Amino acid sequence: MRKYLSMISLLMIIAFIVFGFIIPQVLHPLPDSWDILILISMLIVSFFTAIFSVKGRLKTITVLLSSLGILSLIAITIRGFIIMTG
Repeated sequence: MRKYLSMISLLMIIAFIVFGFIIPQVLHPLPDSWDILILISMLIVSFFTAIFSVKGRLKTITVLLSSLGILSLIAITIRGFIIMTG
């Protein structure tokens, strides 16, 4: 099962990119809080499945992509906090 985790992680990060940036209209029927929760959970699940997958080239790629997503999520959160506090 662990050998498939990197492929699942790659599919999750691709789905995150598609739903978040390429076709965001897919999530518009949902309330705003739900679509943000779905996108964030896809990113976090992708990160953890990449970490627990079997070593290899695909694991390196998925960990790199999901880590960039997590770092950008942290940066957006910090930026939003700074803007809110003035």
